Amino acid sequence: MREVRAGRLSEADVCDADFLLRAAATHHGVASARECPLCGAKLRNTKWVYGEVLGRRVGSARSEKEIAEFVAEGLEFTVHTVEVCLACRWNHLLTSEVAYGKC
Repeated sequence: MREVRAGRLSEADVCDADFLLRAAATHHGVASARECPLCGAKLRNTKWVYGEVLGRRVGSARSEKEIAEFVAEGLEFTVHTVEVCLACRWNHLLTSEVAYGKC
């Protein structure tokens, strides 16, 4: 945001959420209390899962319930929480956490 405000990056440079990320935010995301730092619209938080053990499910948006089911299966994987603005396409990685399944 500092680079945008200083004029070194354009809004187009940082408002780059693709169709899949926006669709995931719409259908799998949850409303955030935060507003977009660029346009002021409400953000949506979307969780993405990564890890070889997920097979075809890797790199997809998942609900909290689905993530809990993966943990219950004993899987270990990474969960990225991304905040997405549907109005201007701004997005930002909030957290990256490792989920550990019960062995």
